Amino acid sequence: MVIRMNVKRLVIALSFGVLLAFPIQGGSAVAQQNAENSETSLALVHFNKLTLQNKTPLTSSSLESSKPEDLNVETLSAVEENIARNLNSHWAWPEYTLEMIDSYSPFLFRTKKSQSIEEIKLLVQVNAKGRVSGFEVINEVDRGLVERLDHMIRKLPDCKPVPGYPSYSSATFEMVIQK
Repeated sequence: MVIRMNVKRLVIALSFGVLLAFPIQGGSAVAQQNAENSETSLALVHFNKLTLQNKTPLTSSSLESSKPEDLNVETLSAVEENIARNLNSHWAWPEYTLEMIDSYSPFLFRTKKSQSIEEIKLLVQVNAKGRVSGFEVINEVDRGLVERLDHMIRKLPDCKPVPGYPSYSSATFEMVIQK
């Protein structure tokens, strides 16, 4: 009787271990094995209602670029390094930036006109010094929402240069803020 209970527990434990080792869903395992998918990964970051994507072309030859000596290049936190790596960018947003932008969602969608919009798409330009130099709204929005976006963009912190690059040029990021 005691042996039978131990065998049952052993079978259950082994079954559980096999399920953990070999999950039923194989989508992520296929993506890891398929070299083509990892090469063409999108440079984007998701955070709650916010999606941030690097839209700077890889062969970007900007007229203006900064040398590391001109900038305050310092070590980044693990979160900032992860954001820069996921965006495939030589600029890193400070770690509180995504949370800050996400917190502006109620402010942005507070009027009747803006509540009818499901998401806001905008391009944010960062210059060669890491400062946000401008933005362009992609979808159709009212003037009040553009003014609230302008307020939010002015509050954004400067980007930090990722150590190890020979020069730092301007970059463009697409921001999608959902209601």
